[in-house]
Amino acid sequence: MERDLESIYRELKIVKSKELEACNIELDSQNNNMVVRKALLVYKHELLECLEMYDLYLDKKETLFL
Repeated sequence: MERDLESIYRELKIVKSKELEACNIELDSQNNNMVVRKALLVYKHELLECLEMYDLYLDKKETLFL
């Protein structure tokens, strides 16, 4: 059973959004040392890049079918 790329990207977007929310919660807590905070910021940046890429793909796909 093959799934189309759009549904995979939509699922990935949901997963990455949840991960971003969890990352932001962890960054807001004051229980982490500086190394952990820097790692979380790098991870957050990577998540935002992934979400931007998914949005770009989904936006382009929608405009191609209009």
